[in-house]
Amino acid sequence: MSSAWKILGILLLIGGLLGGAGCGHYQYDQFPAPSWNPIGLATPRIIDKDRIYVQAGPVTMQRSRAGILPFRTAPEFPDGGAAMAEIFLRELLAKRSFAELIFLPEIITTKEDALALAQRHHLDMLVLGEVPYYLDGGTVGNSGMQVDLKIMDARNGTIVWSMSDSIKAVRRPIIDLWVPETRPYPTPSMGALATNLAARMAETLNEGASPPPGGLAGFFPIFNQK
Repeated sequence: MSSAWKILGILLLIGGLLGGAGCGHYQYDQFPAPSWNPIGLATPRIIDKDRIYVQAGPVTMQRSRAGILPFRTAPEFPDGGAAMAEIFLRELLAKRSFAELIFLPEIITTKEDALALAQRHHLDMLVLGEVPYYLDGGTVGNSGMQVDLKIMDARNGTIVWSMSDSIKAVRRPIIDLWVPETRPYPTPSMGALATNLAARMAETLNEGASPPPGGLAGFFPIFNQK
């Protein structure tokens, strides 16, 4: 009989320790509730990778009138070019990176056509973008994207600023416990990741980063080369 009481006491002690460890981390905003969400295990991890900047000389972009074209996209994201451009348009306007910025919905494939379009709209700069990598894991998987952004002088086609940046969201695992269970928050949507990335790249554009060794070599071409 004494052994049974000892075992019961040990179980109660373990239960109390588990309950104390989870105190303050219970989640009640999703059904079914409650669920144990320890800090650091419930929130997806956001990883930033491969940030490269190029600024080819002093250029006052904040005084320029610019236009942004639909982004070129990866094959698995064929219809997202306009949506990505509009996300960057919103963030660049919010950061006041240009005196004026308009969206140009035309699909342009050559540098010559881009310059002609800029002249018709009386633009000083063109914002060009490409999404070479795009992975949508939904709300329960890993997601990520890479964006290559370039600013082109509309007078002569010179690339005056260029940046490549990527972002990744890694889901959190579910850890089963005796009574409650962990229910991690879903990974951010691709729109949220794109907005985060666009805001960060706009801040970098405003700050004006130094060029890395090697200059513009290694960047994805925005237009098809003939």
